[in-house]
Amino acid sequence: MAFHFPLAAVLRYRESIEQREYFALEKIQQDIVRVELTIAQIESEVSLASQHRSEELARGMRAASVQSAYEYQKALEQQIEALQALLLELKVKWREQLLSYERARRNRETLGKLREKQLDAYTREQAKREQAVIDDIFLSRRGRGK
Repeated sequence: MAFHFPLAAVLRYRESIEQREYFALEKIQQDIVRVELTIAQIESEVSLASQHRSEELARGMRAASVQSAYEYQKALEQQIEALQALLLELKVKWREQLLSYERARRNRETLGKLREKQLDAYTREQAKREQAVIDDIFLSRRGRGK
């Protein structure tokens, strides 16, 4: 008779929940990295635009061009602020998702440990039965030999 864990369906369900929570955590992490990269790119663009504007001012540039350059830089800085706010939200969301994942993992581990205990008990019981059969065979052969 093969081992049967009565809560196997529940264990599979908890494994799927853990996996779903893990994937959600990974997606949030990817979003965080994407936003951080975007912020870095925009900051680089702001720096480059500022350097370019300084060079143009040293050579002499029209007032409309100066105004346009400042507006562009301001727009980039506003975009950075919005992305930083989004980044903070994502980090809060990531921490919450991490807690959900850890809870799902603990739930799955609890059932996994129960399954392991039951499997160990089953294995020990099977070994006892096999040993009893071997003992019976040995005793019956020994008895016939007399």
